[in-house]
Amino acid sequence: MRPLIWRIAGWLGMDGNPLRRRMDRIESAVRVALVLAFLVGGPLLAVSAGRLIDASGLRQVTSERAWRQENAVVTRSVSTGHGPYGAMTQIWAPGRWRLASGKIRTGFVPTMVGTQVGAVVSVWLDQAGRVTGRPPLTTGLVLLRVVITEICSLAAAGLGLLLVAVWVRWLLNRRRLALWAIEWAMVGPRWTTRR
Repeated sequence: MRPLIWRIAGWLGMDGNPLRRRMDRIESAVRVALVLAFLVGGPLLAVSAGRLIDASGLRQVTSERAWRQENAVVTRSVSTGHGPYGAMTQIWAPGRWRLASGKIRTGFVPTMVGTQVGAVVSVWLDQAGRVTGRPPLTTGLVLLRVVITEICSLAAAGLGLLLVAVWVRWLLNRRRLALWAIEWAMVGPRWTTRR
């Protein structure tokens, strides 16, 4: 068993093997270039994507900072809710709520199936007093999005470079087979005449 350093040198095509063909050296060079591209470009891509998501998320957090939570009263009961994929547990029902100015607004509010008329549900309102249907974005969720984006972009870069490596190997193998067929066509007749 050869030492690990010699096996790595052989994989990289730097072991000085005189039997290596030109295509073998090309494949080794492409392999080294792809590994270097991943080691240098992968982290740069991950950091760039993470910063982009972070900036976008922080802008959203800032814009949603003025959202406030209010109580809304359901004005019509919801007995069942059916969606395209079966029964739903949360459904939008007619309701009313009070704005910060004291004005009453009506619209749809998210409720659970089976909510009766007069039930009070908690809703999030934007600056215009519209129901958002979700709480405002937090910096913790932005951080989670950044981490997921960085991991996914690094994985996508690795997968893309791996596909390039497979494609290059496929092209070189086709060329190798064509050359082996030519060489066999030259050597084969000499072997068959010896019978």
